[in-house]
Amino acid sequence: MAICEWAIVCDYAFYAEEKKVSMIGVFDRIWVASVPTTHHQSAICIRLLGNPKENVDFKVTITRPTGGTLGGAGIGGKIELGDAGTAEIVVNLGNLPLPDLGIYSIKVIMPGQPPKIVTLNVGMLPKPETQGES
Repeated sequence: MAICEWAIVCDYAFYAEEKKVSMIGVFDRIWVASVPTTHHQSAICIRLLGNPKENVDFKVTITRPTGGTLGGAGIGGKIELGDAGTAEIVVNLGNLPLPDLGIYSIKVIMPGQPPKIVTLNVGMLPKPETQGES
């Protein structure tokens, strides 16, 4: 039975030579001036590990700090693992809505397995200090 070995949030991800997953701008927190807001470009990279040629169902959900999920039911599908029993998945997210401050839970859900959870902390930008004030 396949498992999610890892999940990583980044600004941009793509498949480079020989189907290697390349990630740019790995992060786990975002600083914002106010909410609601959107994060222009982001991606979730996932690595599944199981038996060679195994067919695997997966789903990705993003839960808000206040409850409920972004985008309703989530993103998912079925994938066949490669000859080595692995698969890397890139989920690009354009204009990711961030309606709340706090910790968002990104869950990779697979039948018969506990979800793999990574978090994204959205916080307020610190107010700039003004020079000359006492």
